Amino acid sequence: MTERTIIIGGGLMGVATLYELAARGVPATLLEAQPTLAQGASYANGGMITASMSDPWNSPGVGKHLAASLFDPYAAMKLRPWALPGLALWGLKFLRNAAPSRYRRATLHCFELASRSAELLRKQITELDLDIDASFAGSMKVFESATKFNEARRMADDLAPLGLAYEAVPSAELSQKEPQLAQAASRFVGGIYFPNDGAGDARAYVEQLNKIAKTKGAEIELGRTVRRILVEGGKVTGVETNEGQLAGTRVVICLGYDAPRLVRGCGARLAIKPAKGYSVTVDARGWNARPRISVVDDAMHAAVSVIGERLRFVGTAEFAGADTRIQQPRIDNLVALFRRLYPHLGNQLDASEMTPWAGLRPMSADGLPYIGPAGLEGLWVNAGQGHLGWTMAAGSAELLADQMLGRAPKVDPGPFLPGR
Repeated sequence: MTERTIIIGGGLMGVATLYELAARGVPATLLEAQPTLAQGASYANGGMITASMSDPWNSPGVGKHLAASLFDPYAAMKLRPWALPGLALWGLKFLRNAAPSRYRRATLHCFELASRSAELLRKQITELDLDIDASFAGSMKVFESATKFNEARRMADDLAPLGLAYEAVPSAELSQKEPQLAQAASRFVGGIYFPNDGAGDARAYVEQLNKIAKTKGAEIELGRTVRRILVEGGKVTGVETNEGQLAGTRVVICLGYDAPRLVRGCGARLAIKPAKGYSVTVDARGWNARPRISVVDDAMHAAVSVIGERLRFVGTAEFAGADTRIQQPRIDNLVALFRRLYPHLGNQLDASEMTPWAGLRPMSADGLPYIGPAGLEGLWVNAGQGHLGWTMAAGSAELLADQMLGRAPKVDPGPFLPGR
């Protein structure tokens, strides 16, 4: 049998995994159904590299917010009625894991992986000379509610022993961290500044890492749709695609929200559902001023990220099945976010130069990604990173490769195992 590892999915997880294996001398072939890479959630995501945002979206009390969102087109987390039947079992797990103890535990585990991953990513950017508009000037989360501000500070205190660097910033000093917040600072009670956070172009990362992986012997085949995993005697033997069969001793599923479909045929279960996120990208070259760091507005659950000379307004989580249609109220919400944070810059916005986008994040029910063996010998998974896909990509690939090759992982794999 061919000693080949087949990776399914050409987004952040797939290409990061391909590069990690190629760098270790492991023969690997990546299959992507689209004619180009990074066409899903990796295409125009928030671009923020933020281990500081490791808390899952199913925070305590999320149930009442989702219920209220049924009647509010502008809700930050939106539940569409037609998606309810497909969310039943997953939704129960999602709500169960919103219990404070489970939520806190997931946050701690995610931070460990995310911080390791961000460290690796910075190293890759430098050593591989990646040109991806990367900057590590920090990020800041701002709060209207004193209660929310204090809750966030307590969570930061919990993560500090694990390596989180942060600074609580009173309202009067917000503009010292981000001068463009001067006019809006008074509406916030304060913020938390995370000096080690950054931002960069995730799609450019995928495209450039792909080229480097190929110089190390990796193979990539575009337009290859995988229909099923081939199994004999309880072992993976390859895949069946739209262009015939491909033999391999290992298969790694990096299909994001669609990963459960393939593993289901092999007897495995992954509690992952799509959560639609939106972005609006603006070219800010020529502006008389623009933000220096990415800023997250806690009340709107959205952010303005800085990617080189572009600004990207990002956020919302919409449970609408696999529907990627752009809903105008969601775009309006993101533009309103920018005007709320930077009222004096609003007159430089030109609707004709805004590029809207929507993509499907792979959201796990417990807030933890699935990384590791998936039951059958030779079957592996790297999926479910949710809103942290860009932040976790390099670390997830390393964690998977370490398990696959029998090396001691830098991060405890237990919390992320598919069989948990």
